[in-house]
Amino acid sequence: MRIGLCGSMVVNDPGLGGVEVAPLLASLGYDYIELSISHLTALDHASFAAVRKSLYIAGIPCECCNNFFPPYLKLTGPDVHLPEITGYAKTALGRAAELGASIVVLGSGQAKSVPEGFPLAEAWLQLQELCYLLSKIARKNNITIALEPLRRAECNIINSVEEALRLCHAVNLPEIRVLADYYHLKEENESPLVLLKASRDLYHVHFANPAGRTFPLSMDEDAGYAEFFSALRKIIYCHRISIEGYSVDHVSDAMASLAFLKGYWQELPESKDSVR
Repeated sequence: MRIGLCGSMVVNDPGLGGVEVAPLLASLGYDYIELSISHLTALDHASFAAVRKSLYIAGIPCECCNNFFPPYLKLTGPDVHLPEITGYAKTALGRAAELGASIVVLGSGQAKSVPEGFPLAEAWLQLQELCYLLSKIARKNNITIALEPLRRAECNIINSVEEALRLCHAVNLPEIRVLADYYHLKEENESPLVLLKASRDLYHVHFANPAGRTFPLSMDEDAGYAEFFSALRKIIYCHRISIEGYSVDHVSDAMASLAFLKGYWQELPESKDSVR
């Protein structure tokens, strides 16, 4: 199990994707940092090169990227422009590959949300077409797209792991897999047992204490932790888990959260294909 942290959640300005916390995570012993690729895609070449240099100096890899699409680039509804989406995706996935990332998370609630009055069934077909488009670009960059379910307060389509799996299975492409986010799962009252159904389609996990979406620090914080972790154990999940939460003292919380997760997973069985 590799443990990382979503940098953009703890910086005042995510314009550099959250790379500012890379030295801290490296010093604490995190395995990787997860950066916001939509922010990094907006950078000019010199600024992006500076981000890459910062990671190199810090000595920690960026193995995953989140925040795939910016809010203005609509993925469903009457204003979808595939040439613009394609151009953006080529740049974003190309930059993710330059960083060394092998997972890019497709949550993008504002971009993905279905406009009022637009047929949901048609929006679903648009997301299928999007997956076909992205798979080709992802394949060239050795990247897997992880579909992230978001709570209804943030998006009105793909709100559960069950729905993400349905889309994953509908397109049936090796580059399109599923993410489980504990915070969103709890907000939607979805059972952690859905992870048993996800099984080998589950390629990434985001984790936070649902109370305020803060850093997880102890098994005592939430009664559902044990059931969620138990389900991951049953499917022998050995990929990555990224802490994606807010904090008023991210230095202290990052240290405590890493100790908590490492302590819990220290006896997890290893797998030859544990990192993808």
